[in-house]
Amino acid sequence: MPRDDKSVSDQTVALPLLQAQRLYKQIAEVLEERIHSGMFRARDYLPPERDLAKQMGVSRTSVREALIALEVKGLVTIRVGDGVQVCEPGPAPVAVPDLRRERSALEQLQARCLIEGELAALAAKNATDEHIQKLEQALDLMHRSFPDSAVFLEADHAFHLAMGEAAGNQVLMDHLELLWALRYQPTFKKFEEHYTNDHGEQLAVLEDHRRIVDAIRSRNARQARTALHQHLKRVQKLFVR
Repeated sequence: MPRDDKSVSDQTVALPLLQAQRLYKQIAEVLEERIHSGMFRARDYLPPERDLAKQMGVSRTSVREALIALEVKGLVTIRVGDGVQVCEPGPAPVAVPDLRRERSALEQLQARCLIEGELAALAAKNATDEHIQKLEQALDLMHRSFPDSAVFLEADHAFHLAMGEAAGNQVLMDHLELLWALRYQPTFKKFEEHYTNDHGEQLAVLEDHRRIVDAIRSRNARQARTALHQHLKRVQKLFVR
């Protein structure tokens, strides 16, 4: 009997809405289920990152991002140099942040490297004396705010926005602002809290930014791009060391 293609195509079929999911989120879901099932109990330490990565056939980087996500949700506490401990249940339900719309911290750094590298190069070609003065002011604020991490971050933000303005490309500037908005998401902030938030790293960031300004002032686009890439790749290494 011939199939009535038209009648089938005209029908509205109820199907679930599927959403692509990053690997680290899948890992986090698996570990969360194991915590809720009692496989990992309160005050237990989870297996080391390398063991989890081997057992699940994934990279340690993906495991680390998953553990950060679990910490943001209040399920574990990351003790750098010691391990990852399952938290005690609280006396009352805790509002759990919705991480479904969050973006990978490492992917953010990769994207920033691509976009901000070109902004730095354009800034070296297009920056006016006023633009360079704004960069110097932001750099000076970073220096004066040391070691106050909150003010330091705001000054860092101002520096990168000043660089974007100096580049003179509004489309790239729009992407830069989006990427910096993502930086304030809980998972990225947790990465910074654990792996970059010490005085030595802040001093290294200051030196990185000084090299970027020097390259822009000297009108050396290639050097400006390289200095920006080196800065963000160093931060990325801190996240996965």
